[in-house]
Amino acid sequence: LVIKNIKNKSKICILGDYDVDGSCSTALLIKFFKSINHPFFFYIPDRIKDGYGPSTKLFKKIISKSPKLIIMVDCGSNSIDAVNYLNENNIDSLIIDHHQINKPYPKANSIINPKKNNGYIKYDYICATSLTYFFLDLLIDKLNIKTNFILENFVIYVLLATVCDVMPLRFLNRLIAIKTLNKFQLNNVAPIKKIYEILDKKNKISIDDLGYLIGPILNSGGRLSKSNYATELLSTNDEKNMTSIINKLIKLNEQRKKIEQKILEEIDFSQIEKDNKNIIIIYKLNLNEGLIGIIAARLKEYFNKPAIVITNSNDFLKGSARSIPNFDIGLGINSALDQKLIINGGGHKMAAGFSLKKAKLKDFIKHMNVLYLKANIDNQKNLFFYESKISTTAFNKDFYNEIDKLSPFGTTNNEPLFLF
Repeated sequence: LVIKNIKNKSKICILGDYDVDGSCSTALLIKFFKSINHPFFFYIPDRIKDGYGPSTKLFKKIISKSPKLIIMVDCGSNSIDAVNYLNENNIDSLIIDHHQINKPYPKANSIINPKKNNGYIKYDYICATSLTYFFLDLLIDKLNIKTNFILENFVIYVLLATVCDVMPLRFLNRLIAIKTLNKFQLNNVAPIKKIYEILDKKNKISIDDLGYLIGPILNSGGRLSKSNYATELLSTNDEKNMTSIINKLIKLNEQRKKIEQKILEEIDFSQIEKDNKNIIIIYKLNLNEGLIGIIAARLKEYFNKPAIVITNSNDFLKGSARSIPNFDIGLGINSALDQKLIINGGGHKMAAGFSLKKAKLKDFIKHMNVLYLKANIDNQKNLFFYESKISTTAFNKDFYNEIDKLSPFGTTNNEPLFLF
């Protein structure tokens, strides 16, 4: 499909999500199409104006630029009406995504999503940037053309997206993490090098840097209505442009922290503790839509329970959910969609987003709690304990080196905690 459009010199549109995974996968495609001098443009939806993912309304705007193919990355798996609209207008479509997908599937020309369960479900733990990377690796090989784009240099984008999208650092992701951290050359990836320079960082890059330093900076644009910033930064070679965007993103991230802190201070944590619900569900009238996901994440981390934060969004409600490893929140949101309790939504095991009518809020809350009870989760397993008691005499360099073999640590491969 893509080779046909490249040979015909047809204009291609890349539509990406506004988070780190969407930005990284879009940036990889931008770099590739630039390197072969192919006509393209990209679009990252505005969280407030456009909503999440592809829609007929959004495509009406996009097709005014006359693309012949639209590649959707980190979105599109449940965009049936939007893809039907493209088909009516004779526009090809390719979906590269990892979110939960319902039958009937959108009638795209092709859908790459391990959750389709058509032979590669065992890879359902990899993010959209991983899928895009593997896709480009095959595409470059099939095209057999010379390009100055060295894909391997940007495997750091795969790891960055994997960490920021809370994918498990197990199996293939673990291998990617180990190889990337060992081989990564800061000089090969100018945007990350520039972030390090501006923040005066000297250390070798780590999982924590990706998840707690670089990730939040990149995500701040999508949270505060500057959704293009991260993609522009990750795909540009212009040093002045890089510096300008990074400084803007750092300011936005500081702004995000202040708003987030204010919202958290208004939440009654002691009351949540008293209520002791299985799923923490909070509805507040006028929260910043871009921050409800991060507030849900903070509540999930604090209480070690699935958390859902809901707020007003024009005539509807918008919600964001974060979960614990033993409760698949993406499946829960899909189930609510099947029951017509929500208007739209999607996600994966650890995170999801959705919209619903105000009249359905109570039914939605009841449904999610029933699902949790049906899952028969042992709440004790959510609690975090130390691995073992150890004498201080046992703690030496050999002990450290043995534990370090389990690294890199991250989702589903937590740093071990010992009691001395």
